[in-house]
Amino acid sequence: MLIEYVALAEKVSDGYTVFVPDFPGFGSEGNTLDAVRKNAREGLIPHIELMLEERLPIPHATSLDNIMKLEESKGCIPLFISVVAPAGKAQRINITMDTALLNAVDDAAHHQHKSRSALIAEATQRLLGEI
Repeated sequence: MLIEYVALAEKVSDGYTVFVPDFPGFGSEGNTLDAVRKNAREGLIPHIELMLEERLPIPHATSLDNIMKLEESKGCIPLFISVVAPAGKAQRINITMDTALLNAVDDAAHHQHKSRSALIAEATQRLLGEI
Protein backbone atom coordinates (compact mmCIF):
# COMPACT_ATOMS: atom_id res chain seq x y z
CA MET A 1 0.00 0.00 0.00
CA LEU A 2 1.34 3.41 -1.00
CA ILE A 3 1.45 5.83 1.94
CA GLU A 4 1.97 9.57 1.63
CA TYR A 5 3.72 11.18 4.58
CA VAL A 6 3.99 14.95 4.88
CA ALA A 7 7.50 16.30 5.22
CA LEU A 8 8.27 19.88 6.16
CA ALA A 9 11.08 21.64 4.31
CA GLU A 10 12.89 24.64 5.71
CA LYS A 11 15.07 26.98 3.66
CA VAL A 12 18.65 27.18 4.92
CA SER A 13 21.62 29.08 3.52
CA ASP A 14 22.82 26.28 1.22
CA GLY A 15 19.51 24.61 0.32
CA TYR A 16 16.83 22.94 2.40
CA THR A 17 16.47 20.70 5.41
CA VAL A 18 13.43 18.50 5.85
CA PHE A 19 11.83 16.60 8.70
CA VAL A 20 8.84 14.27 8.84
CA PRO A 21 6.69 14.91 11.92
CA ASP A 22 5.39 11.32 11.86
CA PHE A 23 9.00 10.10 12.31
CA PRO A 24 10.58 12.13 15.14
CA GLY A 25 14.34 12.34 14.80
CA PHE A 26 14.33 11.62 11.06
CA GLY A 27 15.58 14.34 8.74
CA SER A 28 17.38 14.98 5.50
CA GLU A 29 18.77 17.81 3.39
CA GLY A 30 19.26 18.84 -0.21
CA ASN A 31 20.20 21.76 -2.44
CA THR A 32 16.74 22.06 -4.03
CA LEU A 33 13.20 21.14 -3.03
CA ASP A 34 13.27 18.27 -5.53
CA ALA A 35 16.57 17.02 -4.11
CA VAL A 36 15.47 17.28 -0.48
CA ARG A 37 12.24 15.41 -1.26
CA LYS A 38 14.15 12.67 -3.07
CA ASN A 39 16.76 12.41 -0.30
CA ALA A 40 14.06 12.25 2.38
CA ARG A 41 12.25 9.50 0.52
CA GLU A 42 15.43 7.49 -0.01
CA GLY A 43 16.24 7.81 3.69
CA LEU A 44 12.74 7.11 4.96
CA ILE A 45 12.49 3.67 3.33
CA PRO A 46 15.47 2.15 5.20
CA HIS A 47 14.36 4.01 8.34
CA ILE A 48 11.00 2.19 8.16
CA GLU A 49 12.77 -1.11 7.45
CA LEU A 50 14.90 -0.66 10.59
CA MET A 51 11.81 0.12 12.63
CA LEU A 52 10.26 -3.13 11.40
CA GLU A 53 13.40 -5.08 12.31
CA GLU A 54 13.22 -3.60 15.81
CA ARG A 55 9.49 -4.44 15.94
CA LEU A 56 8.54 -0.79 16.34
CA PRO A 57 5.14 0.34 15.06
CA ILE A 58 5.07 2.21 11.76
CA PRO A 59 3.11 5.44 12.24
CA HIS A 60 0.01 6.18 10.24
CA ALA A 61 0.33 9.23 8.01
CA THR A 62 -0.95 12.40 9.64
CA SER A 63 -3.16 14.51 7.38
CA LEU A 64 -1.78 17.64 5.74
CA ASP A 65 -4.34 19.74 7.62
CA ASN A 66 -3.16 18.39 10.98
CA ILE A 67 0.53 18.71 10.08
CA MET A 68 0.05 22.35 9.09
CA LYS A 69 -1.54 23.07 12.48
CA LEU A 70 1.68 22.09 14.24
CA GLU A 71 3.81 24.90 15.67
CA GLU A 72 6.93 23.54 13.91
CA SER A 73 5.24 23.81 10.49
CA LYS A 74 5.23 27.62 10.53
CA GLY A 75 7.39 28.92 7.69
CA CYS A 76 7.89 25.42 6.24
CA ILE A 77 7.06 24.09 2.82
CA PRO A 78 5.02 20.87 2.91
CA LEU A 79 6.24 18.05 0.69
CA PHE A 80 4.63 14.67 0.13
CA ILE A 81 6.87 11.63 0.54
CA SER A 82 5.30 8.50 -0.98
CA VAL A 83 6.51 5.10 0.18
CA VAL A 84 5.30 1.55 0.05
CA ALA A 85 5.63 0.62 3.69
CA PRO A 86 7.29 -2.78 3.90
CA ALA A 87 5.21 -5.54 5.48
CA GLY A 88 8.34 -7.03 6.99
CA LYS A 89 7.77 -10.36 5.26
CA ALA A 90 9.39 -11.45 2.01
CA GLN A 91 7.41 -13.33 -0.61
CA ARG A 92 8.93 -15.46 -3.35
CA ILE A 93 7.73 -14.58 -6.86
CA ASN A 94 8.35 -15.78 -10.40
CA ILE A 95 8.88 -13.09 -13.04
CA THR A 96 9.86 -13.02 -16.69
CA MET A 97 12.20 -10.45 -18.19
CA ASP A 98 14.46 -10.03 -21.21
CA THR A 99 17.81 -11.80 -20.80
CA ALA A 100 19.84 -8.65 -21.50
CA LEU A 101 17.84 -6.70 -18.92
CA LEU A 102 18.27 -9.48 -16.37
CA ASN A 103 22.03 -9.50 -17.00
CA ALA A 104 22.13 -5.72 -16.49
CA VAL A 105 20.18 -6.11 -13.22
CA ASP A 106 22.58 -8.80 -12.02
CA ASP A 107 25.61 -6.68 -12.95
CA ALA A 108 24.22 -3.61 -11.15
CA ALA A 109 23.32 -5.70 -8.10
CA HIS A 110 26.82 -7.18 -7.99
CA HIS A 111 28.45 -3.72 -8.19
CA GLN A 112 26.22 -2.44 -5.38
CA HIS A 113 26.80 -5.55 -3.24
CA LYS A 114 23.09 -6.35 -3.28
CA SER A 115 21.04 -9.33 -4.30
CA ARG A 116 18.99 -9.31 -7.49
CA SER A 117 15.84 -9.27 -5.35
CA ALA A 118 17.04 -6.31 -3.26
CA LEU A 119 17.89 -4.29 -6.37
CA ILE A 120 14.55 -5.01 -8.05
CA ALA A 121 12.67 -4.18 -4.82
CA GLU A 122 14.60 -0.90 -4.45
CA ALA A 123 13.99 0.07 -8.08
CA THR A 124 10.29 -0.73 -7.75
CA GLN A 125 10.05 1.29 -4.54
CA ARG A 126 11.63 4.30 -6.31
CA LEU A 127 9.35 3.96 -9.34
CA LEU A 128 6.17 3.74 -7.26
CA GLY A 129 7.20 6.78 -5.23
CA GLU A 130 7.52 8.83 -8.41
CA ILE A 131 4.09 7.92 -9.79
